[in-house]
Amino acid sequence: MTRKGPLLTLLGGGVLAAGLLVASINAASGQRDDAEQDLAGAGQETPSPAAESPEPEESPEPAEDSEPVTYVGWVDGGGASVAIIIDGDEATAYVCDGVTVEVWLNGPAINGELVLTGDDGELIGSYDDTEATGRTAALGREWTFTVEEVAPPEGLYAFADTIVGGAEVDGGWIVLPDGTQIGVLTVDGESGPAPELDLATGQVEVEGTTVTVERRGVGG
Repeated sequence: MTRKGPLLTLLGGGVLAAGLLVASINAASGQRDDAEQDLAGAGQETPSPAAESPEPEESPEPAEDSEPVTYVGWVDGGGASVAIIIDGDEATAYVCDGVTVEVWLNGPAINGELVLTGDDGELIGSYDDTEATGRTAALGREWTFTVEEVAPPEGLYAFADTIVGGAEVDGGWIVLPDGTQIGVLTVDGESGPAPELDLATGQVEVEGTTVTVERRGVGG
């Protein structure tokens, strides 16, 4: 009896098993290659461009300083005059009766309100784009007022602590819209009506000497 049949069967089974093993290895290798290609492709994807940063906004230009504003006029009922200069958040006032009474007052000008004080008086009031109103006291006398905004040559003129002919002199003038001048000149502590000021030259004659007077606020 021949033994080739079982041997051939065994060999055939071995060949089949070997073929299946090779196919399985090839399939696994193909899956691994595909996976590696997917990973490589993922790593090589072109990154999306980063969002562009917005350009910084330009800083606004700083606001220019406003020009000083001057208000002048008579107190209610006459008898004295008031000049107020507002420069930013500070204000100066001069109250004068044109004879012997005069005071200088200073303080804040904030949110349309004025609170000005000095050694011999005070001024409390408010202001807007056209006028200033309130009450003032000077050397024991009190007045209410409404004064209007003006432009040169109207306004407040003054000089202080000037030596003229050996005497200490200071003076102030309020020039009203109608050209009227109300002022007091003090020489060595003695006060009296101020001489007329030449508005064209800004000069005045004091004790025989020509003195130049400055306009306060705009133009002075």
